[in-house]
Amino acid sequence: MPNFRQLLLGTLIFVTYHRTSYGQNGTTTDEPYSEQSTIPAEVKITSWNDMPFSGLVMKNGTWVGKGYAFYLLRLLSSKLNFTYTIVPPNQHVLGNKRNGILSLLYEKKVDMAVAFLPTLPELRKFCTFSIALDQSELTALMKRPQESATGSGLLAPFNQTVWLLVLASVLSVGPIIYIFATLRAKLWGDPDSENYSLFSCVWFVYSSLLKQGTSIIATTDSTRILFATWWIFILILTSFYTANLTAFLTRPQFTLPINSLNDIVRKGYRWVAHKGRTIEYLISQYHPDELTPLNSTRWKGHYISAHEYPVRAILNAVDKDKLFLAETHYLQTLIFEDYVNKTRLRLEHQKKCTYVIMPNTILVTSRAFAFPIGSSLEAPINKELMALVEAGIIRRAKLRDLPLAEVCPVDLRSTERQLTNSDLSLTYKVVAGGYVIAAVVFLVELTIRCTTNCYKRRKTIGKCCDFSCCKSKRRQPKAAATPELVYITKNRFFDSRNSLQKRSVRPLYQNVPHNIVQGKRHFINGRDYYVVIDRGGDQRLIPIRTPSAFLFQYAA
Repeated sequence: MPNFRQLLLGTLIFVTYHRTSYGQNGTTTDEPYSEQSTIPAEVKITSWNDMPFSGLVMKNGTWVGKGYAFYLLRLLSSKLNFTYTIVPPNQHVLGNKRNGILSLLYEKKVDMAVAFLPTLPELRKFCTFSIALDQSELTALMKRPQESATGSGLLAPFNQTVWLLVLASVLSVGPIIYIFATLRAKLWGDPDSENYSLFSCVWFVYSSLLKQGTSIIATTDSTRILFATWWIFILILTSFYTANLTAFLTRPQFTLPINSLNDIVRKGYRWVAHKGRTIEYLISQYHPDELTPLNSTRWKGHYISAHEYPVRAILNAVDKDKLFLAETHYLQTLIFEDYVNKTRLRLEHQKKCTYVIMPNTILVTSRAFAFPIGSSLEAPINKELMALVEAGIIRRAKLRDLPLAEVCPVDLRSTERQLTNSDLSLTYKVVAGGYVIAAVVFLVELTIRCTTNCYKRRKTIGKCCDFSCCKSKRRQPKAAATPELVYITKNRFFDSRNSLQKRSVRPLYQNVPHNIVQGKRHFINGRDYYVVIDRGGDQRLIPIRTPSAFLFQYAA
């Protein structure tokens, strides 16, 4: 039995070794050797200028590639033992059967396209793609706004919906109180209980909103409940507003006015993109996709045809309040280079970060190398690319060119916070608007008054304007007011011309009624008075039997 087991074990080892060395059919299974036999010694490739992913430069009469794509190509060439020759396209665009990279692949003038090309379904009729190298996230680069989209002034604590609801409540509560009070007075048959006017109810709502007093008093339970409900609402609303306003002014959260493709289309932003790349190709196909909303704004789009070094053209377009639509990693490198250049100029922190990237994406696509249809290079290249992608080579190469910390984020998180004119701009607008409205109302009132007076004059004197009051009159000197002491009998006055004339100042007692009993003296409120008729014919009283009477009688 032991000999049989040893024989069986030896047979198993022999069969396993034979299958490993010679294969199942007697052929070798050395896969690297088999793959190398299908790869030519020299491979023709093409690429385009799309730094930092790929780029072509002429050195000593020979095209040399650079970027992440050629970093992978050098690893592949050293692994699979082949050399390559670069055939540049006539235009650095995707193109079609007649131009661009796709024409070289479609006509099989090259063996492979070494570039991060989008794996769009529309392109598979021209070429095939390798495994996905990375995900391309298209977004927008814009000029950093001066203030947050949520606002930094008095309207910042609430959004637009809340403000509209508050306005609706302010406009509706006043008429509701008026309707309740009027209806109750009619049903109870007591019109004088709460005789509020509509204007007083509206003014009560407005004054309560500003925490001011009111002139109306609630005498019924229903009206008191309405008043209390409005006061509680105002108390809660103003408490939330005050707390949020303090938070916004001390620690504001910066947000952008655009967060999606629909925002770009709805707000009518002008935009630019690379000519002949993913965005223009998808828009020109007129197929329903994620970029379909941009078709409505094609006339606002502009394409940059310079692909070798388009940084200056891009930044000039963004400085004109245009959006640049491109891949996120490419935009991050642009901002980082601009930040480094401005740091060398020793600018302030706020002036270094003049551009910002929209946090959300407008399109996500996979990117890969491309081969002609039916190419024998696809299988071996894909196998090696799979190992490189899974090892994180591409991710490491992309992160190597960027700092660990985020450069120029959406929120700069500045610790210093001082109020600026933009924070108080609404206050200025409210004051100016109040003055303008008051002036307009004054002019309306003046116009109504003049129209009314003109109508009255037309009915009385037959003409609209009467300038008689405007004629200059000679100013006559004022005569000294010399009251006359009138000695009267019980029934009638003596002639005032024969009465004793004394100069006297005007007494302080002017509130005595004119229908007094005729007589020489009058006893009023426990005191004796003389009746005096001045030059104007008015009756006055002079107290007697008091020291002040001599002042009135003998004053100079």
